[in-house]
Amino acid sequence: MFKTTSRLMTVICQIILTALGILFALPLIIMFTVSLQGRGLGNYQLALAVPNVVRFFLNSIFVTICTIALVYVIASLAAYAFSKLRLPGKEFFFNVILVGLMIPGIAVTVPIFILFRNTHILDTYAALILPFTAFSLPFTVLMMRNYFDGIPTELLDASMIDGCNSLNAMWWIILPISKAISIVVVILTFLGSWNDYFTALVYVRSDSMLPITHLPNFLVRLQGVAAPDIGPVFATLVLISLPIIITYMLLQRYFEDGIVSGSLK
Repeated sequence: MFKTTSRLMTVICQIILTALGILFALPLIIMFTVSLQGRGLGNYQLALAVPNVVRFFLNSIFVTICTIALVYVIASLAAYAFSKLRLPGKEFFFNVILVGLMIPGIAVTVPIFILFRNTHILDTYAALILPFTAFSLPFTVLMMRNYFDGIPTELLDASMIDGCNSLNAMWWIILPISKAISIVVVILTFLGSWNDYFTALVYVRSDSMLPITHLPNFLVRLQGVAAPDIGPVFATLVLISLPIIITYMLLQRYFEDGIVSGSLK
């Protein structure tokens, strides 16, 4: 009876998950279908012929790489300190960092804008990198700390006996066995930074500094008509989505393992 029930539940869960998968994939299917309306693949040629399209891609690549590097380095150091080091008041400071999870980004847009204007950071790469890095750190630190808490402290004690200091222990012991959570951090930061539209909308003025997420808007502006040709516009959306889809497909297994290990205790 137990085996029959278990098999039945497995089938039901599979059906439900398949239905949900189709539901979530439907927008992608519609986006790709609309991108072929009219000229077919010619829509992609028009999208790739937009002035500055290469610059938009390069801007997004540079900003994304810098953001991933900053988030990973800062979050891993902070999570290691909060998890494994004996520091006075570390729980208090950890809770202060977690307050950032409760602050909506839109609430500090004006103060950040004034700060960037006074420090002449507006319309630079720093204006695209720093805000998203700051808002990504609280959740990333929380997730990495939970993962590091599951690593036995005895490993660090043994490395200390062998002559390692704290940074060496982190570099040679903690990070090599934390590949799963590291990939999760890279994927989540990549998704957020690559898809970021609002930051450039507020802190960037020149077209040469725009990321790839502004390519559809830039194309509509070039068309200069009340009813733009949506085929090329949706083609740009497909081009923007391709790196995300490919990255997730390649790193899906690590992402699933890391997100469960880093989020649940």
